Amino acid sequence: MSKSNIAARRGRPADPQARAKRRSQILEAAHRCFARKGFHLTTAAEISAEAEISVAGLYQYFPSKDDLILALIELDLAESVGLIEVLMASENFFDGAESILLLAMQDERQQAMSRLRLEIIAEASRKPEIAEIAISCDQRFTTAMVRAVTLAQAKGQIASSVDPYELTIAFNCIMDGLFGRICLPGYARAQLVTACVDMMRRAAVPI
Repeated sequence: MSKSNIAARRGRPADPQARAKRRSQILEAAHRCFARKGFHLTTAAEISAEAEISVAGLYQYFPSKDDLILALIELDLAESVGLIEVLMASENFFDGAESILLLAMQDERQQAMSRLRLEIIAEASRKPEIAEIAISCDQRFTTAMVRAVTLAQAKGQIASSVDPYELTIAFNCIMDGLFGRICLPGYARAQLVTACVDMMRRAAVPI
């Protein structure tokens, strides 16, 4: 039996596109499981069942739970950078930011990711290897956001006196708090979004 046939039988398809699809399916399954029960209470058996793959097949893609967490951090970065691209294509920076955030508040997957981000921060505080990837992804997100702010400045939507990096750091901190609060019941999410964006707008828009 060829090596490719053996790999396929063990749960990892030989075709690169099929492997990428299977990996994505596992990540989405882990995302759902972690969102329901958290990192520590979720078992490999639960993730493999959700992904419809054997536990042995799961370990071929992700040898440990930490490997899944690291992959989810990278996935979150890719999705967040994609939203920045949407923001940069918006006619107005602040109107675009508000629209994107309001949609995120209504999206169950984004709400689940918000819960996972809190757990990722907790894991990063204990595990240097997770902290290293989390910090690297945060830096890459910041770089992308600085580009969006700089573009808005060129359009005259943000005062030229505002430092793009400092505004981005402030924006990131506010968003961390915002998405942390949507994990809790009882908050008027739309009002939170509008309040945060309006505050940033008043601080940064040219007078």
